[in-house]
Amino acid sequence: MLFRLQTAVRPQLYSHLLQPVRQTRNLFPIASQFHTAIVQCQAEEVDEYAHKGSVQYKLRGKGRQFVDFIRVKAKGGDGGNGCVSFQREKYLAKGPPNGGNGGRGGNVIIRATTNESTLKRLGRMCTAKPGQSGLGGGRHGTTGEHLVIEVPIGTVVREVVNDEAEVEEEEPVQDEEYELTEEEEKRKREERWVLYPRAEPDAVRSGRVNFFEQAETLMDEEDKYYAWRLRTEKKEPVEIDLTEDGQEFVLSRGGAGGYGNPYFLTTENRSPKWATRGRKGEMKEVELELKTIADIGLVGLPNAGKSTLLGAISNAHPKQANYAFTTLHPFVGTVDYADQYQLTVADIPGLIRGAHRNVGLGHAFLRHVERAKLLVYVIDVSGPNPYEDLKTLQYELEAYRPGLTKRQSLIVANKADKAGTAKDNLAQLQSQVNKSIPIIPVSARYEKNVIKLTSVLRKEVERIRAEEEEIKQQKLKELEQDEYDEDI
Repeated sequence: MLFRLQTAVRPQLYSHLLQPVRQTRNLFPIASQFHTAIVQCQAEEVDEYAHKGSVQYKLRGKGRQFVDFIRVKAKGGDGGNGCVSFQREKYLAKGPPNGGNGGRGGNVIIRATTNESTLKRLGRMCTAKPGQSGLGGGRHGTTGEHLVIEVPIGTVVREVVNDEAEVEEEEPVQDEEYELTEEEEKRKREERWVLYPRAEPDAVRSGRVNFFEQAETLMDEEDKYYAWRLRTEKKEPVEIDLTEDGQEFVLSRGGAGGYGNPYFLTTENRSPKWATRGRKGEMKEVELELKTIADIGLVGLPNAGKSTLLGAISNAHPKQANYAFTTLHPFVGTVDYADQYQLTVADIPGLIRGAHRNVGLGHAFLRHVERAKLLVYVIDVSGPNPYEDLKTLQYELEAYRPGLTKRQSLIVANKADKAGTAKDNLAQLQSQVNKSIPIIPVSARYEKNVIKLTSVLRKEVERIRAEEEEIKQQKLKELEQDEYDEDI
């Protein structure tokens, strides 16, 4: 009875369910049809995302709180409008013009800080505050408030260059005979000028000079100069790496403020009744890519014990479980030594064969180990073939960036405490690697041989840092020598 009442009220929602079924007490056929329809929709959605070559759909609904790549549009604030005003005092009926200029728009500034660890807080559009419009009495507008975008240390900022946008920015060359329609002329005038109430610039008596046309000619010349300066001073696309705390740079500058009516004061025109509007702020589209700065990067297959190892050697507490893809985003921990020496270790999601084709969680997370001074391969020696696991990891690293495997590396043979195949697999792995990469057997779960591992990690990182410092000092000496030769 209830089902008949609902179909009578809204038959369009249940028309596809009205099929001949056997008389039963329950409506199981209808429930199964609902379930089937939902499954089909989910399958179509998964197929749609799978064809896009992206792994973002795999992280949906899993509490993803980490964003390491985002595209943002940054726009500087528009300049404030100029003011049309005249001095009015007692016994001074018609005073001189005293409208103030508009304030400059705010800038969009990107700043690196240690207080941020992800790019999730950023929006898709970042706009600075516009400048304040001018006021009467010769009061200029204040500059708009700058918008400071705080990003984590290690963020790379790249400008997205769009060829179509560059073509649109170029002003089309119009014929001199081409005349604007009344609507176009009115729109252009409203975009540029601020007129005094009841002012009619075109209402000029015959034989009089049209001062408004002189003002338009003056602004046309300024617009041409402004366009010429943009073309000649056009800089290369922005690409900056923020690697220090407090490092910042101006991404988009605000527009210039408009002129007040005293700007158009001449010996002939003593009461200009117009001012200009502020210019638009600079617009840029950039990509923000976070590359975690860590001394050591952990790389391994899913369920190899990377998170357990990170928790054993550092102060981090990542999620640990006995199933694949426990780690869904990079995790950074700090290794503290007795003499207050510290090392940073980055753990990334597991890699599987075909990760460069977006199998599993893909290999985009490898950007967080690009800066690592030491790569640590975490191999599960209790598995069937540890050497093949090592080859898989090296293949995926080369597929992501050629030459990445040539970096200084170390093998951590995890789960070496398991009885059975672990001991034989460790000996076989050592013979196959042939001392090309150091191997340290550990048990991250029971923290066995962890002290030896941390000592080796510190020794290797200190050696790499000393080599980098020596190379840096040598380059500085070469630059100083070149400058000295130029001065001579």
